[in-house]
Amino acid sequence: MPYRNIFVANETVLRLKNRQLTADNGEKFTFPVEDIRCIVIDNERSVLSARLISFLAENGVCLIVCDRRRLPSAQLVPTGAYCRVQKRILLQTAQSKPRLKRIWQKIVVQKIENQARCLDLAGKTGAERLFRLAGEVQSGDPTNREGCAARIYFPLLFGGVFTRDSDIEINAALNYGYAVIRAFISKTLAAYGLEPSIGIHHKNQLNAFNLADDLIEPFRPIVDLFAATELLNIDEGFNTAHKAQLVRLLNCAVTVDGERCSLARAVDSLVQSLIYSFENEEIKLRLPEIGEISFFEYE
Repeated sequence: MPYRNIFVANETVLRLKNRQLTADNGEKFTFPVEDIRCIVIDNERSVLSARLISFLAENGVCLIVCDRRRLPSAQLVPTGAYCRVQKRILLQTAQSKPRLKRIWQKIVVQKIENQARCLDLAGKTGAERLFRLAGEVQSGDPTNREGCAARIYFPLLFGGVFTRDSDIEINAALNYGYAVIRAFISKTLAAYGLEPSIGIHHKNQLNAFNLADDLIEPFRPIVDLFAATELLNIDEGFNTAHKAQLVRLLNCAVTVDGERCSLARAVDSLVQSLIYSFENEEIKLRLPEIGEISFFEYE
């Protein structure tokens, strides 16, 4: 099972040799590709061989490339990872609107409940208000309890004047963390033959990752909690060390159906449960529940 997340902050030459990733930035490092879960290239001067990129795709490694502002701008989404892609796409497009609305209801409920837990874990007030809102979510969320919860949640977590569209360091951190998880979800969707552009609730024709934007919602509070409690000195500047910490969130512990697992494993479990819910009468999503920040450590 892949577990290693590699963050490339400085100019590095990356190649494939004997089924291993070799990284040379003055020092040389070697990693078995089978151990790698995610690679983030956080600079514009690194060089990757085409052979390495192809091999990473074959092995389902999530590769994220950042732009000149050092923000995630591209990701590797393997083609042909699943042998019956058309079958899965037809399954997605065959879902009725009422069914999709019920699925979206469950996602929104879990997101708001995780936001409530985030407030509790961060030592903030207001969790009970969010739990009440979660109980009011209807099929398809026509009354926008999700939006109501966000208007309560973010000022309580980050301060009364905070807004998500402010050009401040904490928002840069949130956007970076969300982008890493979104890319990993997109890679996982492709691995199971699902079309990331065909969403449950998100329907933007200009968005190639609508489905990833649906499934990321209950995972967002994990990034929020980490940013609020673990990113030290973030107000002094969002830096490379902060970014490396956010990439590590793929190994953060969450709970799914009472079982403790990594965030990355929870993504895989959620995608599989979505396929089950598409194929069967029963809607049974395996959604993550957040807890105190802790990580799976691997030797």
